[in-house]
Amino acid sequence: MTMKSTLPEERWKEYVATQLSAISALLKPIGYELSEHQPHLSGERYLMTRNKLVLAATRMKDGMKVIVKTSNHPDGQKEIITEKTARDTLMSIEFASEYILFPVEIYHGTKGGYMIWITEYIPQDKVFVAHTIEDQFFLILRAFEAQESFHATTLEHLKTIQKNFVIFGPDKYLESFKTFPEKTRTAFAKIKSDPRFLVDALKMLQSNVAVLGRYSNYLTHTDFVPHNFRVRDHAIYMLDCSAVHFGNKYEGWARFLNYMFIHNPKLEAMLLAYIRKNRGAEEYLDLRLMRAYKIGYLLNYYAAALEKTDGDLRELTKLRLSFWHDMLMAILNDIQPDPKILPEYLAGRNRLRSPEEKERQQEFAAA
Repeated sequence: MTMKSTLPEERWKEYVATQLSAISALLKPIGYELSEHQPHLSGERYLMTRNKLVLAATRMKDGMKVIVKTSNHPDGQKEIITEKTARDTLMSIEFASEYILFPVEIYHGTKGGYMIWITEYIPQDKVFVAHTIEDQFFLILRAFEAQESFHATTLEHLKTIQKNFVIFGPDKYLESFKTFPEKTRTAFAKIKSDPRFLVDALKMLQSNVAVLGRYSNYLTHTDFVPHNFRVRDHAIYMLDCSAVHFGNKYEGWARFLNYMFIHNPKLEAMLLAYIRKNRGAEEYLDLRLMRAYKIGYLLNYYAAALEKTDGDLRELTKLRLSFWHDMLMAILNDIQPDPKILPEYLAGRNRLRSPEEKERQQEFAAA
């Protein structure tokens, strides 16, 4: 059985049970055993996981913890190959070897129709936001500066990059964003909100296309948040290279700052102040543009998820649509969000989240 699209929760549970049984039988002969607890399959994961599973396992001979990425679906296998190629390429060019590291690869192969990729598990003493604010600031600043140091400025570089990475220019950002107002219309009608604010955001992006162009062709991890990296010995380990491409310099920054507005607003404010003080008005504008783009992307995701949810999760999805609507309006107007929206959102989120999702989030966030 292969999974062709995101599944409702009950079908997802049936799918997972079938997959785990098959994968377990393939892993044991090569010396690995699936862990009883699978944090990457619980909670709200069924809304976002498509054709690839990320599993916790142990090496039977010594109990070493590992991460298994596997799929028996062509799309999932393609994603694994894309991620492995990106990781191998970054390692071959000694990308950010001091500040950004990668888990050691242990196994890659195909068995029983499944592609299997095993890497070491990276333990960490505490989640990212539990470090001191100063440590968080410098850890993430060094990580972004390391990514920014790879700028595809020469034809020679572009030829190498085009083989292994997607290149995402201003035209692709605009093409993607143009679809968001219509795709989210039905969802916003259900929360009695007008989606035309996304048209305003699109106009802002279009009117600043030259700015987007000037900060293109930078290496960026488009989902660089604590779900996708871990901290060990003052270094960041990048866990998911499938989200790496050459795009806007501030796309990764934008995703991180939007995330930290919820999980550590003090860090978000410190990083914003740093950009304004040290990088000038135009780069700050580019960051705003990318924050608007990433929120549009998130709104599109939650609008699509609304039809796949019910009960508390459906109400939580509506709450998220309202929250990110308010955040986008603040960014478009370059003003501070209403101080009430964050505590109101957090109270609602904590009330509506399932126990499984709360447990899963402990892997990444303090709350």
